[in-house]
Parts: sequence; C-alpha cells; structure tokens
Amino acid sequence: MTVSAPLFHTLPPEDVRVHLNAAAPRLVSIDEKEALIRRGVSYGELLTPERAPSAAQTAAYHGALRRNGPRVGQLLAALTAGTLREYPQPVLVSLARAGTPVGCAMRRLARRWGHDLPHHTLSIIRGEGIDRAALAEVQAAHPHAQLIFVDGWTGKGSIHDTLSASLPAGVPARLAVLSDPAGVALHAATHDDLLLPHAALNATVCGLLSRTFVTGPGQRHAARREDDLTAHDLTGHYLQALHDLSLPFGPDTPLISGPRPADPQGAALAAAARLGVHDPHRVKPGVGEATRVFLRRRPAHLLVRDADHPDTQHLRELALASGVPVTIHPDLPYLAVATIAGGAP
Repeated sequence: MTVSAPLFHTLPPEDVRVHLNAAAPRLVSIDEKEALIRRGVSYGELLTPERAPSAAQTAAYHGALRRNGPRVGQLLAALTAGTLREYPQPVLVSLARAGTPVGCAMRRLARRWGHDLPHHTLSIIRGEGIDRAALAEVQAAHPHAQLIFVDGWTGKGSIHDTLSASLPAGVPARLAVLSDPAGVALHAATHDDLLLPHAALNATVCGLLSRTFVTGPGQRHAARREDDLTAHDLTGHYLQALHDLSLPFGPDTPLISGPRPADPQGAALAAAARLGVHDPHRVKPGVGEATRVFLRRRPAHLLVRDADHPDTQHLRELALASGVPVTIHPDLPYLAVATIAGGAP
C-alpha cells in the first residue's frame, strides 16, 4: 500500500479541512472482503471500489431530500445553535464520511449567523480507532478549543464506543449527531431513526472520497478519490440543498432531541437472534446502517418496523433485487435492521 499526497476531493475548501492521506489501498470484491474478514484481516485494511449509484439509491437520495429535507434543515440548525450556545470555542471534527457533509453544513450555517466555526474531518475505523496523527494536527491548530466530534447518525453505538476508547487522555468524547436512535450521543438533534439523504449514497455526496482505511502504524488514515464516479458527483448539490433547507431557522433554534431510548440495541439484537443471528457484529440497526450493509457488505436478512414506511422503501427494493428476505417487526425500536451473511464482522 503506497501513500502519496495531496488527496484531491470535491469538498469546498472553505467548508472543511480534510486530514486524510491519498493512498493506493488493497482493493477487493465484496465476497473477497467478507472472506478475508472471517480470516481475521482488519476491515480497515480493505476497500471495495464503489459502483455508480443505482436507480434505487438515487431515488432514495432525492426522495429523502424532498420528504425529510425540511426536518433535516431544522435539525442542522438546532445542533449548530446548541453547539454555539454551550461551548465558548467549539471546533467541529467530523468523522469521515457520514459526518463530513453534516460538519460542512454546520460551518456554513454558523458563518451565516456571524460565527467562524472551524471544521476538520478525519477518519475513525471500528477496530482501529480514531486517527491519532490527524487528531494531533487538529489539536495543534486549536490548542484551547473544545472539540466536537460530528457524525450523521448512530446504529448500535459502535463509533461512539470506538471514539471513547481511542481518544487520548483528556479529550472528551463529545459526539454530536443529527439522528441518534442508539441513544449514545452527547448531543443529538433527534433520537428518531430517519433516513438522512446522504445515507443513500457514499462518495458522490462526500467529495468523491472513498471509505477511509489504514496505511501503517502512526500514519494518517487514508482514502482514495473515486474518479470513476465524477459524472455522478452530487457533493455541491447536497451541501447547497442543506444550506437552503436551514435558511428558515435562526441561532435561537432550540435543541429538543426528545426522550433518550432505553436499550434499543438490545431489542435489535434480540430480534436478530430470533432469526438465528447471535453475533452482534453481524447486526446493523438503523436505517442508515442497514443501507450501508446493502451498499458495502453481503446482507442476509432485512427487518423493518413498517411494511410501507417511505424511509425504508429503498431497502425493501434492494432486498427484493438481491433476494434477501424481509421480515416485518412492528416492535422494532429502529426503522430497519440488516444482518450480514457469513459470520463476517
């Protein structure tokens, strides 16, 4: 695996500083990846090249933007306003990639309100931890600031746990997310499970950046630019849409996330166990995480709370197209749960 710099991307430089190396990763197919993971190879060392978004993905993105967009604009405003009220010197550190568009939108919104809210994005990988080298760069640039770690949504809470376990001593795990159905984030715009538009896509709403991966001990985590997807890049479209959706809201927008859920992960694991899946690493709860299973892994089963909910329509279509069974589970605390085939973590 060779590293080179700089890493080119299509994220606006005025919205974010990207702390990732450019690298040539170990490219594998989905089936190869699952087999290697079963043999103990770290997920963070492998990358499957992204395909062009399918019709179902593109429809899910635009549908979520129309349907959930006004609420997402309000959630962005609430999270940004709450951050500015609570912290005297906040700095956004988004977790690439799901957190990156959120951090960009928060920075734009704060700038409209007259605040310079710095935004950096770096990598965190379950099983590897946060990118310590990149984090040190952020800390050096803002030695007296309060770091706010930004993500899009939570599933089981694995990224929260990884963040808490891998941060250096003295750095609080202040996780801020738009949608927190796991109930683990310190700052959540809502605890509802809802489809954020960028969950339906990957690189094409995040500057053409691939999923992040490790390159070697002590080195910054890396990504590659998915140049084959240039014609499908919606990064600028999405960031402008988020900005426009937040325009009706001001810096007095209250942060009212609702009641924190009680052990939703346990309920999701119990539902999966009834299907014969007992390994928690094979259970991905939440509509965002379930979507990622269908885009990047080998799904075995899909559970949905409602047979007709529009936020899971794309999942039902993807399941039908790939022959994955679907079970309706009305008591599910999440909109959807996907299980992974073959015992892969």
